[in-house]
Amino acid sequence: MFKLPNPPGTSDYEMLPFQFTEELSSKNVFVQLPEAFSPVQRMLLQASGNLQRLVSAYFNVPSRVEIIYNRPMYEQSNLPNRHFERKVQIYFAEKMVIEADSILYVKDPNVLDLIEKHKYGLGQIFAHTKRTPDFMLLAVGRHDNKAGSSFWRDYSLTIPDVLDCFIREKFVEGLFDTYDPSFGERKGSIWFNNQ
Repeated sequence: MFKLPNPPGTSDYEMLPFQFTEELSSKNVFVQLPEAFSPVQRMLLQASGNLQRLVSAYFNVPSRVEIIYNRPMYEQSNLPNRHFERKVQIYFAEKMVIEADSILYVKDPNVLDLIEKHKYGLGQIFAHTKRTPDFMLLAVGRHDNKAGSSFWRDYSLTIPDVLDCFIREKFVEGLFDTYDPSFGERKGSIWFNNQ
């Protein structure tokens, strides 16, 4: 499986294997996450397609996505032009809250057209295909363990034969609450899916 490189400045962070245990049954849907995250942070870390809606509800303002770049990766290597790297920033009112880096592997020519010519966002692409992608949480992390520290998640979104996305979303420092998990004096931590 593809893995995004660790975020810059995290080489001395403690790597903690963690089983993102997903419990799906007729009566229960549950994904366990580390206790080092606040309840609101855990909600965001496992959002699987409704992140902008949740954060918009929290701030009670609409969101706006600004595409920083959307470029074919073949300019940097010998990969064909169906591989893209993207960076976006997501704003709520005038506050930049999330920065997302992604790598897209496009398998469907119609989706390729949406990305290349129309610069569609991922949510718009999934709505256009009328298919829900499979979501898999790959890693979560915190910069520092003080209250209000920034945090991030790595995950994949896949629609077989259409599109594979590998995404890192970084949430700004002091985003929601001042939850302090008293998780120790580590500089930072990364929990990765140990499957």
